[in-house]
Amino acid sequence: MVKKDILLNGIIVGKHDATGDNIEDAKAIDVMLKEKGLYQEVTTNDAMFNQANSFASVANDLYQRDLKKSPFKGISVSPFIVNAVFSIELYLKVIHNAYGNKIKGHHLVSIYKGMPKKGKEHFINSANDVRPHYQLHDGTDIHQCLESLNKSFEQWRYLYEHNELETELQSIRYTMHTSHEACCRVRESAKKT
Repeated sequence: MVKKDILLNGIIVGKHDATGDNIEDAKAIDVMLKEKGLYQEVTTNDAMFNQANSFASVANDLYQRDLKKSPFKGISVSPFIVNAVFSIELYLKVIHNAYGNKIKGHHLVSIYKGMPKKGKEHFINSANDVRPHYQLHDGTDIHQCLESLNKSFEQWRYLYEHNELETELQSIRYTMHTSHEACCRVRESAKKT
């Protein structure tokens, strides 16, 4: 067996004998964390937020590596958009979940429109706060960005079925950043209540 470090928030908190069976290893690690008083239950909202962050991280990595600089690698546009837009969808659903709502579907505008008023306030305030970080066309607002991305998750996954899809990378990054920030604000607000 191989001894492996157990990390919690990037800090080594112990070691375990890796068996090669990920499920069994995870159970053993949970036991060890509980014995040390370090185990924390992951809520559905936490799991959703973590997954949204994962898709956003992949999108950001693709953007930084292949789309931000020359040579521009067009082959990375579709996976960037799919991952970015899916992260936006999940962030919006995390906001709903924080208010006790369960929502399905991929259309961003519908998900946004059904959001509780307080969630929308956090979203709009976040959009205003992060907008200066992006070079957007004059008059472009977060609602226009959501509208332009409304069906992107479905369409860009099957790019070969669509002849002329257009998009603006900065508006996607702006919407992803806004969604993440709004999500963080809603989750922080929920902790206070």
